[in-house]
Amino acid sequence: LNIIIMTFLYISDVSANDMPDYMREKNINDQITSYIFDAEISELDSLLEKKFNIVFTDNSSDTSILLLHGRGLHPTEPNVINPLRIELSESNYNVFSLQLPVLEKGQTYYDYHKIFPYSDARIETAVKHINSSNIIIIAHSCGANMLLSFLENITLEGITGIVLISAGAVDKNQVILDKVDLSLYNIPILNIYGELDHNSVKLFTGNLKQVFTSTGKSSLQIIEVKNADHNYSGSTPFLIQSVKKWLKSL
Repeated sequence: LNIIIMTFLYISDVSANDMPDYMREKNINDQITSYIFDAEISELDSLLEKKFNIVFTDNSSDTSILLLHGRGLHPTEPNVINPLRIELSESNYNVFSLQLPVLEKGQTYYDYHKIFPYSDARIETAVKHINSSNIIIIAHSCGANMLLSFLENITLEGITGIVLISAGAVDKNQVILDKVDLSLYNIPILNIYGELDHNSVKLFTGNLKQVFTSTGKSSLQIIEVKNADHNYSGSTPFLIQSVKKWLKSL
């Protein structure tokens, strides 16, 4: 009965015109899967769609990491997600990097927001697939925005921490649409942004800090990465060390 109800809710939010670009996703998958030698790849099915990839390394750890990449990218994108995937795997965490839905090039945050029901379903499927009581989700850019949508629309046990990397990124004259109050979650949250990041990211960080300050909760940590842009060009080592230090503190 729960599955039937959830399926109806998903489908009612999605129109025929608001669908991922499966041809682009196939091209992405065809390009990257031949070059992954240090991890395994599984195909998952959600309530909305079939056969999307998750790249993973299982080290039999008590802690599993789920990585969510940025807009129009893939589970091994080279700037943020893949360096984190490799480093965290080598630190003996179980690491899962999910293929999120993509659109054709040139689409905006508002365009992507229309397919967030698909990312909600994929994230839910990934969490269930990991099947752990200790899951940390690390999300970058649009992946972080998709995570906010997931948190607003779906409640799942097992998520014990969240890392937001350059969250709140939207296009010019756009505003973030998912208004989830992260202070309501009794889990540690790390918010990272670059000194040279987008203004929308800095605005999100400021608002997030204000909410936690007003509630008196101390579960939020904010880190600014000096001289870093939205993709952390040249600043990835500091980003990774910040994440690893935070994980060890849990």
